[in-house]
Amino acid sequence: MNGLYIHIPFCYKKCNYCDFASYPGLLTNADDYIDALCREMQLYRGEKVNTIYFGGGTPSLLSEAQIGRIIDGINSVFDVASDSEITIEVNPCTAGEKKAKALRDMGFNRVSIGAQTFVDSELMSLGRLHNAEDTKKTFYDFRSAGFKNISLDLMYAIPGQNLKSLSTSLFGMLNLEPEHISCYGLKIEEGTPFASMLSKGELAEKSDDEYADMYEMICKNLTENGYLQYELSNFSKKDFESKHNIKYWTLNDYIGLGLAASSCYKGKRYTRTPDFKQYIKNFENTEFYKLSKEEKMSEFMILSLRLTNIGANKSLFKQMFSISIEEVFSLPLEKHLKGGFIIDRGDRYVLSKKAYYISNAILCDFI
Repeated sequence: MNGLYIHIPFCYKKCNYCDFASYPGLLTNADDYIDALCREMQLYRGEKVNTIYFGGGTPSLLSEAQIGRIIDGINSVFDVASDSEITIEVNPCTAGEKKAKALRDMGFNRVSIGAQTFVDSELMSLGRLHNAEDTKKTFYDFRSAGFKNISLDLMYAIPGQNLKSLSTSLFGMLNLEPEHISCYGLKIEEGTPFASMLSKGELAEKSDDEYADMYEMICKNLTENGYLQYELSNFSKKDFESKHNIKYWTLNDYIGLGLAASSCYKGKRYTRTPDFKQYIKNFENTEFYKLSKEEKMSEFMILSLRLTNIGANKSLFKQMFSISIEEVFSLPLEKHLKGGFIIDRGDRYVLSKKAYYISNAILCDFI
């Protein structure tokens, strides 16, 4: 079945690191945007979905009625499986217990809270509008509303962050006992306030060693506390992996609705325009691309190797491409098997634990 992604581009303000398609000051146009979403849905009438993910932006800024309109549209257009995983991203302070209960009643059964850090000075540096206590309150509001699958975002390599403050954030997260934790190393992207500050010498990026030390601390602390590292940046308690995100990593089809949303649908890749007015007018594509066989094979290796236990399945690769992994990627396999960074488990190749810290360099060899 397909995964369904809904992009909600509204936010109160852009964070200092954000290069996503999100727009402060446009929330008053939300009803027009939802109208366009409902029109775009019609292109996929009857398609079966079993994961739905509301991302952004800040989806929780929409009113209960507005979110309900989108859910009603989805249920009327798509064939939604009864056991679907339905997730909404929430920033602290944008949804209290009342909205949390309303979301639960609408069918949402998973929430992803943008905590980022439990150190207030680091939240200020990132340009976030909440503090650590706000995160805790939001978490407990959703727990009280009946959510039994809560994910928290953790960011590391933040300017000014060190191992001691990262430890504070890890303790804050573990104390809440969420079912899932997603960890993101900060990369300063062009066009963001952080990029401007970096060019002026007002902040410095973490060194590769600092980055690796923080990642190692995260992996060690979370796995020692019962979290499975099922993907290089994602940890969960047993049976609480993100079903929606696994679709991306295992090359399953997904449909993206909304401006700047990407889709992988019936062998084609396309991305909607990021222009707000243009999307409301006719949601045209800015990119439309069909991957070559060689590109698909590289993508198979790069994405599947990110999954720490699933890895790159040999028989599935042969079934999909009518050629073996070894015939296509003999050189990088030989190099990294010899170096101990890739392990041959008979039916699949997986990354060794020491490879996690240099995974980007290893995965690039499969391009």
